[in-house]
Amino acid sequence: MKLKKITALAMTTCMLAGLFTGCGSSASGAQAAAQTKDEKNYSGVSGNTPYVDGKADTSEFVTVKMLVLGDPPAGGTDKKMLEKLNEIFKEKLNANLEISWIEWNNYDTKYQMELVSGTPYDLVFSSSTWLNLWDNVSKGAFMDMTDMIPYYAPQLWADTKAEEWEQCKKDDKIYALPEHRRWQLSTPGFLYRLDWANEFGIDEVNSFDTMEQYCDGILANKSGVVPFNVNATVNSSELYTLWINQDTDYVFGPGTVGADAPTANNSLEDCWEISSPIFQDDYLDFAKKMKEWGDRGYWPQDVLSATIDTQTAFLAGQSGLYHANVSNLLPMYQKMAEQDPDAKLGIFFDSEKRGYAIADSLTQDACSISANAQNPERALMMYDMFQYDPEVYKLTQYGIEGENYAVDKDGYRVKPEGYDEQLDEYHWDMWSTLNDSLSINEFNPKQAEVDAVTDKIKPWGVTSPWGAFMLDTSNIDSEITAINEAATTWMPSIQFGKAGDPKEAVEKLRDALKKAGIEDYMKEVNTQLSEYEKTNASKTESTSSTSATSATSK
Repeated sequence: MKLKKITALAMTTCMLAGLFTGCGSSASGAQAAAQTKDEKNYSGVSGNTPYVDGKADTSEFVTVKMLVLGDPPAGGTDKKMLEKLNEIFKEKLNANLEISWIEWNNYDTKYQMELVSGTPYDLVFSSSTWLNLWDNVSKGAFMDMTDMIPYYAPQLWADTKAEEWEQCKKDDKIYALPEHRRWQLSTPGFLYRLDWANEFGIDEVNSFDTMEQYCDGILANKSGVVPFNVNATVNSSELYTLWINQDTDYVFGPGTVGADAPTANNSLEDCWEISSPIFQDDYLDFAKKMKEWGDRGYWPQDVLSATIDTQTAFLAGQSGLYHANVSNLLPMYQKMAEQDPDAKLGIFFDSEKRGYAIADSLTQDACSISANAQNPERALMMYDMFQYDPEVYKLTQYGIEGENYAVDKDGYRVKPEGYDEQLDEYHWDMWSTLNDSLSINEFNPKQAEVDAVTDKIKPWGVTSPWGAFMLDTSNIDSEITAINEAATTWMPSIQFGKAGDPKEAVEKLRDALKKAGIEDYMKEVNTQLSEYEKTNASKTESTSSTSATSATSK
């Protein structure tokens, strides 16, 4: 889900442009008025939390409003946690926290509408990769935090490198609080049954060829099992992205359109130009191979309309493959251990052949302050405690000890006695506050296998060569919409071999993309990339060179 790239609706965009202009002006004026500060005194933006003689004046009680995405815990455990958390905030910050949730159903539209609603949210979950952070910044949705952070989030300020802050800036102003205290690498892959592969005489699945052998082995030896028991959606692109990473030089960067990605940056070394893999001869070969696989029965015949939960099917031994990002694959080791202790798992990563993956942006999961915020200073003080105060960290990340979690004698996080999943499950969706140094690891009987996977992929991380580049879509919004429509109409069905004759289907896709304006889109993106590269030559050349050398030397 975090891999989605959302394009805002045209109506919402118009509302954003109109409403945020006024909000942004107000915030800018407040910021300008605060420029008379010194190291020990700063008036702040709201005026209710001035920094006087080296200390924040919290004598005025305030309520901080926070907006996050996700379905709230079914048992209301977030509300119980908040009661205890607010006791701490009342004592230490003379403040109260309120949390509003945007549920996953139609979350993209709901999120944009909340931003234009005028609601005075203070802390707002944001993302540069799937929630249009920089586009919303351009429209005035978020407040410039540059001056405030050193005063009100001093631990975060001191713990963040200058080059990390650069990723959080637009026009040299900070609009995002980074996720940088947690190691992660978003690299997708296929989870498979290693014990089955070994049974079929395959040491490991690590290529298209060995995946084909594995799927044929399932069809021949595992009655009732579908090799990839999956349901397709308009954004089904797992096999296409595997092909991109295994058999081409393309990389998904700022030139990528939507989750189906009919455009991509040429390579890590040639990252400042985009083109379309769909128009390469090899794409037809891929389409033909997928038609063969579909005809053999590698996935359900009704894959385009099926309603299968692939994770459930995989755990039940009804599917030989499960595709997800690594962060969702690793927990499957424990889930499978509970379901079938004798099962052995392996992961075939998209980046297996390359041996590198472009590291996540520090703003993939981030936090911003709304332009309508009434208490930005106190909000930053809370955020500092979310990430660095041990008591607050455990409470927000895990809930109430003894009810939502317990810690065993070895220091692992476990379910407490009497735990009821429906009543006691708890989660906290401000993911940018994760801090590995304060985290309590959950007990996992397969921890050694999980550690082996993370040890394998940790060296793969390559710094993004694009820095803080942000694509200006104002002149190509209509093309983006049309390209997405063409891609979602044809690419999932081609991927699963359900579009008829592969040659005819690919020709129709290419024709649809041309009519959608893909050539004009690529021309505009390449112009912007070229201009950015020239403007930031000294910085980006060094980063790109280091990244390319690191990647190609593996």
